[in-house]
Amino acid sequence: MGKRELINNFAKQIVDFNPRKDSPTPQQITNTLVTAALNLAFVNESCKSTGQVSKSQVIYRKLKNTTIENIQECFQKLVTKFLLLLKIFSRNRKFLLSFDTTKEAFYGDFSKAEDKLYLHEGSIVRESEYYYEHLTVVITCNNAARYIIDGVIIPIGAYIENYVKEMIIFIKKTIQPELFLFDRGFTSWALINTLKKLNVPYMIFWRKEGNWYKKYFNKLKDGELIKLSREGKYNENMTNYLIVSNFVLIKQYEYDGKKYDWIFATNINLKTAENYIKRYKKRWGIETIYRVTDDIRAYTTSTKAIIRYFLFMFTCLVYNVWKYFQTRIDEDFTLANFKTNMTIFMTKTGKMYPTHYNQFEKIMLNNTPTK
Repeated sequence: MGKRELINNFAKQIVDFNPRKDSPTPQQITNTLVTAALNLAFVNESCKSTGQVSKSQVIYRKLKNTTIENIQECFQKLVTKFLLLLKIFSRNRKFLLSFDTTKEAFYGDFSKAEDKLYLHEGSIVRESEYYYEHLTVVITCNNAARYIIDGVIIPIGAYIENYVKEMIIFIKKTIQPELFLFDRGFTSWALINTLKKLNVPYMIFWRKEGNWYKKYFNKLKDGELIKLSREGKYNENMTNYLIVSNFVLIKQYEYDGKKYDWIFATNINLKTAENYIKRYKKRWGIETIYRVTDDIRAYTTSTKAIIRYFLFMFTCLVYNVWKYFQTRIDEDFTLANFKTNMTIFMTKTGKMYPTHYNQFEKIMLNNTPTK
């Protein structure tokens, strides 16, 4: 299955297509969405530039019978295809996987917004007092294998560990996880309890809260570590839970020319401070992925959570498709020239229709960054 089919199939499974003559086809819809993503444009603007869909509301209306669960399920089905091939190429090796959240600013009047359940209070950019939040899990063990495995939009007040649990269950059906990595935003005894019940290896960069850790750091020299066990409590659904986890504390270990204190909640046992930090540094591959997906984002003014989620997962799929073909098939698809090559590909295969294609291709090729 090629790039076009993979992307079209995602939309086919989700949107409700009408057999009427004037109704846009799956390809016309994906043409418009890919154009928006590659140009960091609003969907409505791309409707006008491609001329294949009259306006964005035509696309959004086709999501009326779709659920968030349905979108996630469709994405998982396509991801499974990548993972099965990845298992073959990697000879069933184990993978490091990283969880993280990404925020999308909401502009506008909160009182007039739909789906307020998904609007979190807080300013992430100027002139925005609310945001949407997506939880994702990504393979980050090496550059060639960096795929977005799953993602979900998070409502206000949700127990995020429940979403983590469902994602891990999905992952374990297809590939073997070596370790799950979490940053300080996931500091949670409830999460530790969930990971222990799932019997998976974990490593959480623990937030410095309280003073409990100071007495241990006072006894260490720079670069030294100490391993210890701690108890923690949390309350959920009117029930108190007492949890135990191992911790690793590393004092003033140098990274990028600066020294830091590191605290990890983990159930893995490594020999040196360097080994722990090298393992955790693999999580930072997710930041590279976010930088790429930030460059292929389709924008909308809609305040419906399902539309926001659909567009987010659509761009995640475009990233995965590019990554797979870059790694396994087409060496011309590199991180440096991603947007240029994707634009040329979409034009050649009829996904975009510039008025003067020859001039367009010449300009794009002349502006392709060198490798």
